[in-house]
Amino acid sequence: MVLPRRLTADAIGRWRWAGLSFGAGIAAGLGQVPFSALWLALPGIAFIYVLFRHADTPRRAGGVGLLAGAGYFSITLFWIVEPFLVDVARHGWMAPFAIVFLATGLGLLWGLSLALARRFRAGSGLAFVLALTFVEWLRAHLFTGFPWVLIGTIW
Repeated sequence: MVLPRRLTADAIGRWRWAGLSFGAGIAAGLGQVPFSALWLALPGIAFIYVLFRHADTPRRAGGVGLLAGAGYFSITLFWIVEPFLVDVARHGWMAPFAIVFLATGLGLLWGLSLALARRFRAGSGLAFVLALTFVEWLRAHLFTGFPWVLIGTIW
């Protein structure tokens, strides 16, 4: 696929935009253990920034954050379904819901932070970094915290 000069959701299509956002989140998540593919994580995070930078409204920037976060958390929190697989006949049906709802819920935090960053700083790189840093700190402390798979643990 050849990207157009102006990378916008209207130029490449909303579904492709969504797929690129989700895929960039997956690539960023592959930097976490057990994959440890730093060579994929860095371009993934950079591409999330590119999509954020080209989002023309806070709503689209929030969509980038939501989908990238959902991709990131779906690949990094794969282990969350293992307790449901101990007794598959009884609890196995809940495993897909656990990963989908958890990844989407945590992706909402990324989406909100990127939408606010786009709204107040018009898509600057500093706003992107501060938004993700703050939301990761908030996630580690909010509601007694969920400090797993923070972006900083890639390093």
